Amino acid sequence: MTTKDLFKERMNIRKTNPIRAAVLGMLIDTVQKSIRELNREETEDDIARAAKKMYDQTEATIAEYKKGGADTAQLEAEREVLKEFVPESLSPEQMETAVRTIIGELPEDQRNLKTIMPRLKSIPGMDMKAAKNIVESLL
Repeated sequence: MTTKDLFKERMNIRKTNPIRAAVLGMLIDTVQKSIRELNREETEDDIARAAKKMYDQTEATIAEYKKGGADTAQLEAEREVLKEFVPESLSPEQMETAVRTIIGELPEDQRNLKTIMPRLKSIPGMDMKAAKNIVESLL
C-alpha cells in the first residue's frame, strides 16, 4: 500500500466516512513529510512507522483526556482506523530471537548497541525500548 492508494481511498470515502478520511489525510501527510526529510522514495514500512507513531500519540492523548473527564469518542474512532496500519507487535520471545540472530551475524568487534539497534529498527513490530533492554542484557 502506498500513499497514493490511501489518497484514492480518502477521496472515495470523504463524504461517507469523514473520520477515516481525516485520519488517512493525516497519515498521508506524516509519511510524505518523513520521506521529504529523508530525501528518499516511499516504502510500505514508512506507512506502518507513521501509523505506529500516530497511534501512540493518540493513545497518550486519550489517556490525558480521560484524566480530565473529557469526551474521547472521536479520538477512539481515529485510533481504530490507525490500528489497521500498525504492524503486530512481536512477542518478547520473538524479539529476543531476532536480537540473538543479529548478534550472531555480526563480527565480535561490531557487537554493540550502535550497530545492532539500526538493524532491529527495520524489523516490523519490534518494540525498540524492549529491544534495547534485550540487547543490553545479552551483550
